[in-house]
Amino acid sequence: MKSFVVALGILAVSMTFIGCGQQKAPPAQPSTGAEALPPAAAPKIDVAVQPAPVAPAKAEALPPAAKEMVIADFNTGGKPNNVGGDFGSWDKDPNDPSQGTRMSFNPDEKYGKDGFSLQLDYDVDSPNPAYNGFWMKLGDIDATYYNKLVLYIKGDEAKGYPQKLKVELKNAKGEVGKAYISQISGTWAPVEIKFSDFQGIKDFSKMTEFTIVFEDSVSRPKAGTVYIDSMGFARD
Repeated sequence: MKSFVVALGILAVSMTFIGCGQQKAPPAQPSTGAEALPPAAAPKIDVAVQPAPVAPAKAEALPPAAKEMVIADFNTGGKPNNVGGDFGSWDKDPNDPSQGTRMSFNPDEKYGKDGFSLQLDYDVDSPNPAYNGFWMKLGDIDATYYNKLVLYIKGDEAKGYPQKLKVELKNAKGEVGKAYISQISGTWAPVEIKFSDFQGIKDFSKMTEFTIVFEDSVSRPKAGTVYIDSMGFARD
């Protein structure tokens, strides 16, 4: 009897162990007939990256034009002038030996400490009508910013010098403006001639030539020497 009871206990323990080791399968999910798909990827859109707007550069102010343009200071003692232009003397009649102008550079008679001045030895003492002088190319300078011609002049007291001489300005249109210098003495003196005093010329946008004229009708004495220095244009 005792053996029977022990056998039943062992059998109960074994059944309990087997029951605990088995797990119920999860209930089956109802089939939908189609497998679930992953969500579609969003379409890729290329967006051009626009550069950030750049503020326009501020225009730099141009330096104001100088109030004076030196065209010829003759400091090199030779050609060309300060704007690259040629110059020289001229005669009405090169075949008349009794009249003419001779050009040279003088290191002793000059305005300022350095360089040279232009020396003009003129002679209009001729039995024939005579005039001669000096010419200088201006290189088509635009002189509209300026309003006057400036230069320094001195007469030679030992050789004599004219009390009056004519100066001319010419432009690319063929206009010629004429004026007279009368403030000549034995010491260096500044000369200023307003553009408005150059009768015959109206357009100063393209200047081609500057001329000095010694005339037998107004030159007293009829032979002598003048010195010219620091010639150019200026504005008030």
